[in-house]
Amino acid sequence: MKHPLIMAATFHYYKTRKNLWLKFLIAVIPALAVGIILNCISFRQGIDFGEVFEGFVNVQISAVAILISFSIAIITILVSADSPNIKRLKEKNSTECKKLPNGQTLNLFQVLLSNITYNVLVAVVYLGFLVACIILQLYVCDEVYKWLMAICVFFIVHILHILLESVGQMYLTFWKHEE
Repeated sequence: MKHPLIMAATFHYYKTRKNLWLKFLIAVIPALAVGIILNCISFRQGIDFGEVFEGFVNVQISAVAILISFSIAIITILVSADSPNIKRLKEKNSTECKKLPNGQTLNLFQVLLSNITYNVLVAVVYLGFLVACIILQLYVCDEVYKWLMAICVFFIVHILHILLESVGQMYLTFWKHEE
């Protein structure tokens, strides 16, 4: 089955990663903790949670835009580099990923590229979610704001986890290897 090009990286990412559940668990735990804390602890009088949420969303929009730019810069560096390290990545198969349904094994270059591309797609989806939150602010109550903040924490942790994984992979890519 053919998928739209923009979604191909996401499908490849989900089809080829081992222990994918762990990447989501790492993001779900702090998100649930924030949701529970925000809903169980009473706040001091006079706090307008709608204003707090609005400020939180505005900061997140700026941060996510920067993360998207950073990730696209990494993709640009990766695909335009013609170093021996990149050539080596393209020649060496990954042992950390499952094979594609057609039996193809991903090379390390493909793993790195799909990580970063997946991260950009998730960040763009999150940016869309944040824009939707701005509109939702007109219609929802404080309890919904609290759970929306927990969802935001999930996205933040998931994006940062994948980004840090990719940065670590980039570091090892360009680190001089002694063989």
